Amino acid sequence: MTLEITPAEATLGATVRGGRLDALDDESFAAIEVAWHAHAVLVFPGQNLSDEEQVAFSRRFGPLERSLSANHIHDDPTIIHLTNIGENGRLLSADHGVSMLLKGNNYWHTDSSYKRIPAKASLLSARVVPETGGETAFADMRAAYDALEPATQDWLADKIAVHSYGYSQGKVGGMKTITREEWDALPPVEQPVIRIHPATGRRNLYIGRHASHIVGEDEGESRRLLERLCIEACQVPRVHVHRWQVGDLVMWDNRCVLHRGLGHPPDQPRHMVRTTVAGDSTGANEWVA
Repeated sequence: MTLEITPAEATLGATVRGGRLDALDDESFAAIEVAWHAHAVLVFPGQNLSDEEQVAFSRRFGPLERSLSANHIHDDPTIIHLTNIGENGRLLSADHGVSMLLKGNNYWHTDSSYKRIPAKASLLSARVVPETGGETAFADMRAAYDALEPATQDWLADKIAVHSYGYSQGKVGGMKTITREEWDALPPVEQPVIRIHPATGRRNLYIGRHASHIVGEDEGESRRLLERLCIEACQVPRVHVHRWQVGDLVMWDNRCVLHRGLGHPPDQPRHMVRTTVAGDSTGANEWVA
């Protein structure tokens, strides 16, 4: 199987053509994994995978996370449906609990940073796309770290941030769609602001909307600092935007990439399916000493 890998113009991202993800031999999978570590975001156009095929490909990278109850439709909790289409086929209202929950995806974040061991990878496929909008943007936190002044790198080297889903989701609503059992399993956790990628050894910022404040610093001031770092990090040429077509699959490295949805008109349907590869303890809490 011959793969064609075309890097994006940004500091991250590449498009992969020439292979079917549901029929990869070991050599082709190894080439994809190498490209993923190099580019952090891979776009696979026109794959049109079923839920089961997406799960099978995702599991080649590791065990999968379970989704929140509000996001899975089938019995398999590893399949996450991100959609504004209700069970009756009608579009959800803007004030529906699920709509408010999904609103949080429009802010820069990395999936599951609010968990003790955050996610390794996310894979998102397009089933229904709106006529306008609905793109997903990705930002390179490796290049963002490299762009920091040395003094800022040094100051951040041993800093720890508190990540909380209650903090981030509390800003946009949708809180009632999450069960009490799920909230109890999601207490605030501490993550290093600077991480070392376990596969590449590169340093990167680890921030985003779930990061509430820095431990040991004034809460308000450190919160404003984290927000400013995020704004400055997510700038050209460190940002790649993907315009979805039905059947596309995109995977990204949550350990060094922030992403956000760019929104779309609420009267247009959108249905995406996500699988999330769980992180492991290796490198999960590494920071620069």
